[in-house]
Amino acid sequence: MRALLLALVVLGAVTTAPAMAQRADRNVDLPVVRSFHWFDFVAANDIKDACVPGGRSRLRLVYNALWEEQVRVYEIYLQPDGVAGLNIGVLEGQGYATPGITNMLISNPRDIFAPWSMKGGQRILTGDETRELLGLLDESRAFGPPKDGMRLPDNDFWWTVASCRNGVWGFQAYHYPTDGFVKVKFSARLFSWDKVPIPVNPPRKLEPAELRRDWNAPLQRARADRWMLVVGKDGLRPR
Repeated sequence: MRALLLALVVLGAVTTAPAMAQRADRNVDLPVVRSFHWFDFVAANDIKDACVPGGRSRLRLVYNALWEEQVRVYEIYLQPDGVAGLNIGVLEGQGYATPGITNMLISNPRDIFAPWSMKGGQRILTGDETRELLGLLDESRAFGPPKDGMRLPDNDFWWTVASCRNGVWGFQAYHYPTDGFVKVKFSARLFSWDKVPIPVNPPRKLEPAELRRDWNAPLQRARADRWMLVVGKDGLRPR
């Protein structure tokens, strides 16, 4: 529990601090204490709730490369001049030591220490790079609508893309065992900008998720090792 809590504390710092990639001079929120669940973070409820005309245009992409192995998060802040800030967070090797996942608290972003730190990176995307990425996302139908009823187990490879562009909310999800990420056109370009010194965990063929459960695991570990997100008509269904 403590391990994952601290990792999410770092994620809150990476994705909310007024860092250069977010263009701190462009009305970026201060790194106040925040509290929400990991599932809410993937659902991007904070982005959806703030998605109104005249508000900030931003995207959150989550690459779940088997929860116990690696998770990569990409926060993209679109700017009026056509450039974008890209913040990256990588969580690796958390294994099964994550009971109580639905009750995790993101607390003080300053209260961070290794080895449970989410490794972070930042860069500014040029106007050309931003247009290229948005084009690849559009080609991938990343702005929705998603496939209602799609299941995203913790121990599978999948992407989610949450977006607010000019006050319009969008959501999409991709499940590797379903179609081999055939519709995902943006990942290679995004990974090319990702300089966090942790190699990307590429998708691979595995047995179906339910066959890779450890049904003999202790109860406290089973709670961490068995969770699933379900996609609705315009985002994740409430848990």
